[in-house]
Amino acid sequence: MNTRTRQQLLCSLLLLAVAGCSSESDSFSARPSGSNTQASGLSCNSNSNAADGARWISAWGVTHVTGTAPVETTVRNIARVAASGNAVRIRFINLSDQPMQIGAASIGMREGATGANLKLNSSKAVTFNCGQTGATIPPQTESFYSDPIAFKVSNQDDLAVSLYVKGADNPGEYGATWIESYKLPNGSGNQTLEDSGAGYGLIDDTRFSTPPGLPIMCNGCTVYALRDIEVLTRDAKGAMVFLGSSSFHGYNTSQNGFKRISDLLSVRMLNEITPGQRNTIVNRGIGGDTLQNASATRLQRDVFDTVGVSSVVVWVTNDLSSRSADEIIANYKDVIAQAHARGINVFCPTWIPGAQSFQANLTGERAKLNDWILNSGECDGVADYNAEVEAPGGLTFLPQYNSGDFIHSNDAGHALWAAATPLGEWVGKAKPR
Repeated sequence: MNTRTRQQLLCSLLLLAVAGCSSESDSFSARPSGSNTQASGLSCNSNSNAADGARWISAWGVTHVTGTAPVETTVRNIARVAASGNAVRIRFINLSDQPMQIGAASIGMREGATGANLKLNSSKAVTFNCGQTGATIPPQTESFYSDPIAFKVSNQDDLAVSLYVKGADNPGEYGATWIESYKLPNGSGNQTLEDSGAGYGLIDDTRFSTPPGLPIMCNGCTVYALRDIEVLTRDAKGAMVFLGSSSFHGYNTSQNGFKRISDLLSVRMLNEITPGQRNTIVNRGIGGDTLQNASATRLQRDVFDTVGVSSVVVWVTNDLSSRSADEIIANYKDVIAQAHARGINVFCPTWIPGAQSFQANLTGERAKLNDWILNSGECDGVADYNAEVEAPGGLTFLPQYNSGDFIHSNDAGHALWAAATPLGEWVGKAKPR
């Protein structure tokens, strides 16, 4: 038996153990777009159900951003997953015009609340295309998968995905998070299987203070090349995607504190919803976005292509700086129609009195929009986030929830919003017809 045949046999046995080696999509999850399949036809990113009823579901995800690429070094991406299971797979993205060289990769458990140290002996090599130690991710690739990895994870574990970014000509492809990830100095080479976090700095090389009154710039809060981490799980029946702007992203919450609405609801989900009936929560928030842009450019990739998606929470709250309530309502209606056509629920929090909406607060446009959200019946569920933080008169925040920039709330405001979310009702909602 030659080496290539042995590799294919070993890959087949692994896939049968964790997912089944088939390209057939299960009835729940969307088939991943742009997936990498070995030339022989053997798929290493199957969506087929395991014998125990587990299914692949996104348990963590981000929105694509750009930055400065690492050079011939190892990055250690940190991700907190929202499902338990015995296998994971990693979904990469490269929207640039140049190839991305991943020389090696590993997955492990982070040791401690911050930093790049791993729990001893927790690291495991990640392979690609049925056993290859590295991969070239082509330009303009929205979705590129690792092989499935037999790796036990628990809901709320902090995973560390270490990548050896090979060479000096890779693109600056990142994902937006609100916790730190890390990088060794350029030129450090492959240290993906090392447990020690010694020598790692922040992934974006920044250590500056934010000027007073401006949104906090979360230093090191990106991941390199990652799009999603998917878990083969019986813990959840679907994924709830948070499509939003900076408030969902986490601006002015505690860095590394997991104090965002999505983080807090993920813990509520674990504590309050029966195993097997839960949703994972996938945060696709990004600073500065508008609903007009998100509905036009991000809906397909960030929502509909999320594996296992069953609902989306839409809270992209910057449009009122320049657009009318009727224009925004038209965007909502379009999102709802597209989501419902795919059997996806749409949940709608009310818009808060941010400084960017000051004129709309004065003219009543924000009140008009919130009235539509609460009373039109077009959203599949609502949450009145505005009522939790709005000061009398409707022009600004209550001071105890203002983070200081009059745009974003602090940790206390996020806690109120998470508590005000009718989580059980949303999770139990029937699919749209």
